Amino acid sequence: MARVEVLLATDGSESAKKAEMAALKITKSYNIRMAALFVAQVKSEDESEKIIRYGEQILDGVVEDGKAMGVEVQKILKVGSPAETILNVAKSLNVHTIVVGSEGKKGLKRVLLGSVAENVVRNAECTVLVAR
Repeated sequence: MARVEVLLATDGSESAKKAEMAALKITKSYNIRMAALFVAQVKSEDESEKIIRYGEQILDGVVEDGKAMGVEVQKILKVGSPAETILNVAKSLNVHTIVVGSEGKKGLKRVLLGSVAENVVRNAECTVLVAR
């Protein structure tokens, strides 16, 4: 994979959509490379295909939004633990900035940050932008 400066971690939530807009604006402003990452957290074989299909739809939407802004977006879909996978992908791509939403699709709101965003902020080796 080519090096990217901005890595958007998305799950299709409202918060992730705000993160997407921030990532696209940064990418366009600085004329840099961007990738969008969806991590499919598969709990059973039965739901695997459905979650992966959903992830592809989310990533395709980011690519389309990017095209509308004149930004090329590389799609990455991985299966695994969200925070750990985000951190591993960011490290392997030598990413400058991870952009993530403050809350995910879980429905349980934490006081300030969702557990994935908090884990990424605490453990990333690069800049993390959290969109609210």
